[in-house]
Amino acid sequence: MRKIATILLLLTALVSCSKIDIFSGISGQEGGREGGSATKTGGDTEEIRNVMILYSAGFNSLASYLDENIEDLQKGDIPAYRTGYDDVLLVYSRLTPRSSSSGRCMSVYSTPTESALFRIYKKGEEIVRDTLKVWGKEVDACNPETMREVLQMAHDRFPAKSYGMVFSSHASGWLPSGYYFNPDNFENVTVWSAPARMRRVQGTFPAIESFPAVKSMGQDNNPDNSVEMEIDVFAEAIPYRLDYLIIDACLAGCVEIAYELRGKADIVGYSQAEVLAGGFNYQGMTSKLLQETPDPIGVCRDYFNRYDSQSGVYRSATISVIDTRKMDSLASVCKSLFEKYRSTISTMNGSSIQGYFRYNRHFFYDLEDVLIKAGIDEDEKKQLNAALQECVLYNAATEYFISIKINTACGFSMYLPSMGSSFLDSFYTTHVAWNKATELVKE
Repeated sequence: MRKIATILLLLTALVSCSKIDIFSGISGQEGGREGGSATKTGGDTEEIRNVMILYSAGFNSLASYLDENIEDLQKGDIPAYRTGYDDVLLVYSRLTPRSSSSGRCMSVYSTPTESALFRIYKKGEEIVRDTLKVWGKEVDACNPETMREVLQMAHDRFPAKSYGMVFSSHASGWLPSGYYFNPDNFENVTVWSAPARMRRVQGTFPAIESFPAVKSMGQDNNPDNSVEMEIDVFAEAIPYRLDYLIIDACLAGCVEIAYELRGKADIVGYSQAEVLAGGFNYQGMTSKLLQETPDPIGVCRDYFNRYDSQSGVYRSATISVIDTRKMDSLASVCKSLFEKYRSTISTMNGSSIQGYFRYNRHFFYDLEDVLIKAGIDEDEKKQLNAALQECVLYNAATEYFISIKINTACGFSMYLPSMGSSFLDSFYTTHVAWNKATELVKE
């Protein structure tokens, strides 16, 4: 979905916690369009312990929420400014413009805005946002070249032992760019041909005021088109291995994304269902990620506890933490099971399987439940569970996600071909590395 695949700022909005304009740099240092703090290089590399990057792509309906996330981040433990750096906190952000009357970000997509990469640190008691670079209004945050440039700049300016990223925006799992909200732009039918397939909801989601807003890999709502990144493009845009990647976006928690990120991010934290628009606990994030050994599991546990402690529809969360280095066994087991139970999987009715979607966007089903309902035997269940336990480091879900009853959750969602289409099957075989490894859909 949108803050979930295809993984933004009137920049004056970024100065609310600092007396220093982010475009002007700080006194005594180089500032402006490509200014900011000087960094250590060469023999001083070991002095920088961790670099945490928040990539906030909010030139979309989530702008005000992402703006609040950045403000919350600044209320947490912020690294102090020192001559010999220890930890570095970087934020790249592009949001929609702010209203002059309310001060809040608005969903105004006809007015493109600039974006910036800035470093946040404490200087005495003051929180400083020190601008490192500003990009023009024509530059999209959800362009892979932009993300690659931001990550490479972080690496080049701040050599460190550890790098991690928190990616916050809309997203739509493994789906083709633009498909989730406008499937009829891609398909020739408005009703699935197979009897088991459900009718697709046309157009936009119905407005249900009693439900909380949700975040839904990245989206720029430009005047003429929506810019998104598909998962293979998103992965390719990461220029070096990250120790962790936390995806604060809807529907990202699929096996397809985790497998795509092998070699790009060792540990991945994400949600199988949607994410309420307030997102993760940003105030407590730096205390866990900017420590000697970053703790992405702790961040994801905080996320779950934050919503599990609430009531009604706001008690809604799914989350898992995946070691992408340990997914080969799962791929091997699944390839064998997909082949053995291919005929059953190809005709399964999704209504009997745990799903993580609303509004009939039926593209995300629980991986384990799919195979159990396909009829795997006890020995096969043990093999599957062993493979899941090897790569799923943490997994939790509330009893409901808004209107979805969560009866079972293994830590991964997956595509179910019987609830898809020939167009999605074709995309899956050509763009999804998980399918190349497991042959869920054969060409």
